[in-house]
Amino acid sequence: MFASKYIIKLGMESPENMDKATWIKEMLHAFCDLCIKTIDIGMRPNTHFDKGGWKYLLASFKQQTGHAFTRAQLKNK
Repeated sequence: MFASKYIIKLGMESPENMDKATWIKEMLHAFCDLCIKTIDIGMRPNTHFDKGGWKYLLASFKQQTGHAFTRAQLKNK
């Protein structure tokens, strides 16, 4: 019974779900600072960033750290 559940679970995972971002302290601090800056600019009208806010975060994060994480990877952090 255990083996069949394990096989089903492996079959449901796609390569996109397996990409995990590796974070170091400096990257985390840069991301938090960028989030605060994005909020101050006004790109978070309610409880979430708008499209422009996410584009700004992705571009700024890549520029500062050199790592091109996806929106999902940043959002999960």
